Amino acid sequence: MRRPTPAVVATLMVLGLVLAGCSESTPPAAGRLTVEGQAEILHPGEDRREVTASRDLRAGDRVRVRQGTAIIELRDDRRFELRQGSDLELLPREETSNIQPTLIGGDLLVVSDARPLVVAATNGAQIAVHGHARLSRGVSLLVATYEGTAELSAGGSRLTVPALRQASLPATGEFPAQVSPLEYASTDGWDQRYLSDAMDLSNQLKRRSDGFTSQLGPNEGRSLNYFRELLPRLAAEPAFTAALLNSRRAPGETLVGAAIVLEGSRGTFAERWAAVFTFRDQGAEWGLVAMDQGVERAPLFTTIDDAISRTPTQFAAGPPPDRPPTSLNPPVGGGPRPTVPATTTTTVARPRPGATPTTTLPAPAPSGPSTGVTGPLNTGTPLDQPVNDLVNTLTGLLRSLGQQ
Repeated sequence: MRRPTPAVVATLMVLGLVLAGCSESTPPAAGRLTVEGQAEILHPGEDRREVTASRDLRAGDRVRVRQGTAIIELRDDRRFELRQGSDLELLPREETSNIQPTLIGGDLLVVSDARPLVVAATNGAQIAVHGHARLSRGVSLLVATYEGTAELSAGGSRLTVPALRQASLPATGEFPAQVSPLEYASTDGWDQRYLSDAMDLSNQLKRRSDGFTSQLGPNEGRSLNYFRELLPRLAAEPAFTAALLNSRRAPGETLVGAAIVLEGSRGTFAERWAAVFTFRDQGAEWGLVAMDQGVERAPLFTTIDDAISRTPTQFAAGPPPDRPPTSLNPPVGGGPRPTVPATTTTTVARPRPGATPTTTLPAPAPSGPSTGVTGPLNTGTPLDQPVNDLVNTLTGLLRSLGQQ
């Protein structure tokens, strides 16, 4: 076997040094940017670069979305989504080869898994997302969790933001004491993606709640026995006591909330009741409340609609069908027009919880024709005139006798 010549050995050594230098000067990509619209990348010491398609990102890159949307896919399959106005910087971490995403402004959707994906904010806060969360950096920092949890930390304080909740850290730095229900907008694309079903459910449940309340009087639908009869499953629940009812709550609100409690399965009955009405009283839309309890819409609607069908209704009605129609034409031979009966209102009550069904009907019509005729006879027959002439003759004779 022939040994390589000194010239060949020197060439191989130089090539190895070149390749080693290239590998050291080209660090692995921090992520892959895909733009649908227009974005720009800024890197320290370099000119601004416009991006309208895809390219790799390096630690230290700052991405601003000018128009449309963008996605940053990280090496571990987790990702960030940006939209117009989003401003995110991928700061390098000195102690590791990873990056520290920092939200400078706008909105950011963080999509992670069981491993936390930590995002920093320019106000010193950090958000560790286990799931899917929307971050907004404006005057204040808003953390809204769609799925999983997000942990907000700042100034030594920590707050866990569960799914369907949000928390806001104001510019003053005052740490929030508690979370609040997630506020969504039907025009927001990310809200639509995660909460479109809850939005529709909220509208339908609100209509049922308002409609049910409008059927009842001011003092109806607020007692324990009322809802026991309205929702029979409550009567079989030992934990359903008068202490759970809020007499100041609208009956429709109690009905919808109780139905969600009955269809839910997360915790005991008392725990579900407390969770449902506490979340609602904090301002959560009904769709979020049902979603928070894992309730399916079909059985929920069945429970509510069956209860509503047990409540009384009113409708307007004309004359009973067995009453002959009243003619608007004047009778033959003159005389006053007959009186047209006014439209009546018939109340037909379904069995009302805690009350005896009653039916209110219009008063029966008097038997026989009622003409309201005074003075001369007016029956509309040929006998009218002869009889009236005879009566007039006799009346005249009696008057003449009385004058004598």
